[in-house]
Amino acid sequence: MKQLIQRLTFHQKLLVSFVTLSFLPVLLTGMAAYHLYTNFIFHTTEESSIETIDMVCYDIDDFFYDTWSLCSMLTGDIKIQKYLRKTYSSISEQYSDDLAGSMDLASISTYRKDIFGVYVFGKNGGRYKSNYYSLKSEDQRNSSWFQTIISNQEASWFPPHKGSFVVKSSVTDNFITVGLPVIDKASGRISGIVAADMKEDAIAQKIQHSLSNGVIYILDPDGSILFCSTTGSNRDYSVQLSPELIENILSSTQNETEKSTLISDPDYLIVGRALRNSDWRIAGVIDKGFLTQSSRSITKIVILLLLIIAFSSLYVAMKISNSVYKPVQTLCQMMEAVESGDFSVRYAETYTDEFGRLGRNFNQMLNQTQNLISQIYEEQKKLKNSELKALQAQIQPHFLYNSLDSVIWLLRMNKNGDAEKMMTELSTLFKISLSRGNEIISLRDELQHVSSYLFITSMIYSKKIEYRTECDPSLYSFRTLKLLLQPLAENTIVHAKPLPGQKIYIYIRIYEDSDSLILSVQDISAGISPEALKALQRQLASGLRSDRQDSGYGLYNVNERLRILFGNQYGLTISSEEGFGTEVSLKIPKLKGDDDFVSGNLM
Repeated sequence: MKQLIQRLTFHQKLLVSFVTLSFLPVLLTGMAAYHLYTNFIFHTTEESSIETIDMVCYDIDDFFYDTWSLCSMLTGDIKIQKYLRKTYSSISEQYSDDLAGSMDLASISTYRKDIFGVYVFGKNGGRYKSNYYSLKSEDQRNSSWFQTIISNQEASWFPPHKGSFVVKSSVTDNFITVGLPVIDKASGRISGIVAADMKEDAIAQKIQHSLSNGVIYILDPDGSILFCSTTGSNRDYSVQLSPELIENILSSTQNETEKSTLISDPDYLIVGRALRNSDWRIAGVIDKGFLTQSSRSITKIVILLLLIIAFSSLYVAMKISNSVYKPVQTLCQMMEAVESGDFSVRYAETYTDEFGRLGRNFNQMLNQTQNLISQIYEEQKKLKNSELKALQAQIQPHFLYNSLDSVIWLLRMNKNGDAEKMMTELSTLFKISLSRGNEIISLRDELQHVSSYLFITSMIYSKKIEYRTECDPSLYSFRTLKLLLQPLAENTIVHAKPLPGQKIYIYIRIYEDSDSLILSVQDISAGISPEALKALQRQLASGLRSDRQDSGYGLYNVNERLRILFGNQYGLTISSEEGFGTEVSLKIPKLKGDDDFVSGNLM
């Protein structure tokens, strides 16, 4: 066997290996998976159907039980007892009590909309109802249903019948009625009855969205079908219950009043239970043929799919084996060269298949890698230089000299409070500028830094500068590069021309804009001429820096720092109107933690 394998070419080895490891396992695995899947589908569908039938039977049983419980509660109600105990001397007095009693029962319709109506009839002639339908004119005390309830100590259940016994309802509606006698608590005698009507439609509504391709039956103790509801997409679906099947349902559910029973049958899936407070039975029936419909439809698809996969695998194996060896070997050799540090290799084959695309992607990856290495190197150099010059621009010797000189003059003039305040702000300024070597600070610190700078500058210029800062406290926790606002404020102080007879007024504001933050420095001044503004905007957009301090170096520096770190969609914009002032805005992303920054750009 070993010698035979060694004689085979790589092409033949690929073909034999593919057939052995792919075709046969796929075929066998597919057949096994199909068998397991069909069994799983059948058992899952069966279990789901059992749970669904059980839930439907429980809901109907619960509906009947709740209706019975409501009637039972009303038989002991104090008001009902008083109404049925009265003896009326006039029709008007009886009608007055009929109205009052009906009003008392009317509240039932507000919280039990599934019960069509609840009625109370007394031997004294009193009649009370919960719905708005008119009572029938005949005296119900002489009816057979009334006498049945009166003569029965337990609940009396009446199978579906056309129209209500009590009110003038639609003759097309079928009702199931339950009634209980009212026993006077004072005398122990039967003083009347309480009855409730339930629409068959209310039962059907509890079934129609739950059970597919099945039927719910309600049977009496003799096996007669009292109710049959066809549900699901096939409205004509029906199950012919044989006498043997009915007897099986009755015997299996005889003693089960608290839970449902799975009734064994070779052709049907049957779940049944005895209804509480009634000798009726409820059963859900599904033809087992419907449970296997999905698996039968899948059989053809699976077999067809297996055949397609099997023959396609043979065809693909023959094609791949012809073209796989050379490109694989070439790519392996090139990858080994790249691994050793040689990025000059390139894939030169002209294949148009996946290996050709892989080779072209490999070449593109090498080109992008080299470009990224060069780009990162240049960006690091630019960032280093811009950060160094930004820091130098903030801590200029003449600024420190002027600040200390102003403090000395304040002390000589005995303005100790101003001197102390100025020294405190100067300390805060340098503390935030250093930030223990951190390049990332909170917006709170950035705003405090520029506020300290503006205060000190205002004192140096004998308070010829006024300023105001505004920021929602909810934004304080966002993080930013340090020393962004101070160069903009300094640029305003140096270049802004105040209006005649006015001070320089600077307004700094930080606010949200969608998923970004805007840091705005605005001044009230003579503004910038349109020609100078366009030249400055072109310089910022082009990224070409001028070393002249009066050419917007501070603005350029801040703009470049933001673009390098966050990308070209962020940065600085400037607008101005002569006679009104100038606004410089910085757009930065919302970042909560230092980890959100690209650490490589902060080195």
